Amino acid sequence: MVGARQVEILLVSDCDNDVDSLRSSFDRTRVSNTVHAVPDGAAALAVLRGKASSRHDGLPVSPSLILLDLNCPAAHQPTVAAELELLSELKSDPVLRSIPVIVVTASSDQADVLNAYSSGACSFVSKPDCPEKRRQLFEQLADYWAHVSQLPRSGSNSDDLFESIIEAATSDAGVEPVPVLVVDDSEDDILLLKEAFADCSLIDLVATAEDGETALRYMRGQTPFADAQRPAIVLLDINMPRMNGFEVLAEMRSDIRLAQTPVIMLTTSKQESDILRAYTDGACSFISKPVNFDRMRQIARRFALYWTTVAHTPPATAAVSH
Repeated sequence: MVGARQVEILLVSDCDNDVDSLRSSFDRTRVSNTVHAVPDGAAALAVLRGKASSRHDGLPVSPSLILLDLNCPAAHQPTVAAELELLSELKSDPVLRSIPVIVVTASSDQADVLNAYSSGACSFVSKPDCPEKRRQLFEQLADYWAHVSQLPRSGSNSDDLFESIIEAATSDAGVEPVPVLVVDDSEDDILLLKEAFADCSLIDLVATAEDGETALRYMRGQTPFADAQRPAIVLLDINMPRMNGFEVLAEMRSDIRLAQTPVIMLTTSKQESDILRAYTDGACSFISKPVNFDRMRQIARRFALYWTTVAHTPPATAAVSH
């Protein structure tokens, strides 16, 4: 959990309504935060590289999270894929690449989803046309990044509310359960996860792997996993035998078949160096394991809502390709 430390968020959008709505959503999380907004990618790079400032005190912005709207007219780009050049530039910069970037766009096209993850996005959020649905989506987005996923350090809703949101999402014919692979060598932690997700039909824990080598064989469809269902998301521990989580993540990001699969680090670590390394190496989110079941259940619900009703993921095929 982020806690009460200062969290700086940079919004790259020229839509005043979206900026105001996202700022209000993060304010409601009750996490100490400062939200800055710039109209386009050029302005974002200038602020991030210290050539300009959007802070009132004149100091450069050092955000923990970037929300990138791909529909900024100022970008003068014909397609979402072309607009992802800013994201690619951020991820090629050794200083900026550890900052998580969430793509926010009006598009829900699968090609755009794939392009975003390929360019280094941590998640892909499609904005609905309805203002009320957009407000609700922004609130869920803010809640996840304020209360579930750890963020690099920068320079609640009630259970009843979540029950109603989950019930509504589950009843939506357009929402399919997301298949998830859990990679963790702790039997106790795996059991805790299964119990936490037991009453949440939005997430399907399709398989578990006790080490990194087994996980890679599973995802690649190697023996004995030739007919295994491919996961849409991977929950990955760091400290494991034979191959640790960072090594698995590096293998996935260098494999064209696995590079687009969102990876969420789920670990006991809260070390700033691990958080930075995870995002730098291509993780989409970083969650510290809680010490009790109630907290794990809260995380499971928010995780399920975010990755099924807020963020789009690349499609998982019925079987792993060879």
